[in-house]
Amino acid sequence: MLKWLNDANNARSAKSNQNLDVSNIEGSPYYNEEFIPGNIYYLDKIYGNYPMRYNAFSDEVEIQRTGSNSMESVYKSMSLSCDIDGEKFIYAKYINQKGIAQEGYLIRLNSSQKYILYQKFSKLYKEGKKAATSMHPSYPPKFEDKYEYFLSADNEFPVYFKPSKKELTELFGQERAADIKDYIKQNKIKLTQKEDLLMLTDYLNSNL
Repeated sequence: MLKWLNDANNARSAKSNQNLDVSNIEGSPYYNEEFIPGNIYYLDKIYGNYPMRYNAFSDEVEIQRTGSNSMESVYKSMSLSCDIDGEKFIYAKYINQKGIAQEGYLIRLNSSQKYILYQKFSKLYKEGKKAATSMHPSYPPKFEDKYEYFLSADNEFPVYFKPSKKELTELFGQERAADIKDYIKQNKIKLTQKEDLLMLTDYLNSNL
């Protein structure tokens, strides 16, 4: 039988190595706070329908069964993916900003099979700071949003995309990069904006 669920609380403790009291932390560890109806896929075929949400701090998709207050998390497998409110969460191996291979959930942003754009949404925990004196402010602990983008070409591992024109030259070579930079300039593309990156990816799929 396919193993596809973990106890969410145990998995989270193993992942973070810290038991955080989220009630005392500013912000939320979740991409979507409420449980939303979604689908779990096994090898692209629907495996089940459950209310679910993405815990961006522990990098887990949590589900809640009908009539139960306990949470479970989807087993991390490249054979399993989740569709939450129309967004496709896949568990994949990717190359991070330091050039190191790691695994985690990515959100697939387009349907092309040539150049695929992914978003990695994370929640970073930042320790609070007590005021040294009455003249200095205190800062509560909080979760901070982190967005990263990854590009995959011809079914290769997604690679971290640094939002710079220099990165385009390294990825596509000098000649192709010149055409891409012209497109960016003409369409006022911002390499830090998801919608603009999707426009650029559409251009890549149509012209390269």
